[in-house]
Amino acid sequence: MPKNNTPPEGPLILDRINLTRRLIAALGDALHLAHENGAHDLASDFYALRDKAARDLGEMVRNAFNNGGISEVEARSAMRPIYSAKNETDGAGA
Repeated sequence: MPKNNTPPEGPLILDRINLTRRLIAALGDALHLAHENGAHDLASDFYALRDKAARDLGEMVRNAFNNGGISEVEARSAMRPIYSAKNETDGAGA
């Protein structure tokens, strides 16, 4: 964020939103893999990180929309889940 604590606008906020969405997807993949491999301590860590990232994304999108930094269409799109990093790279998740 800039020094005056105002959120970035336009393309910068959209980039930040999309990176956060991809982070959430990657953490979901890591959570799934940890469960598959019996790494339950790691799974709980990944769950906590994914949950925090999702809450941060919601706040970021609400603030950007309320401050006029993104449109309603962009806000709706930003809150659509990317189900996994693999789906995103295959083009099926965005």
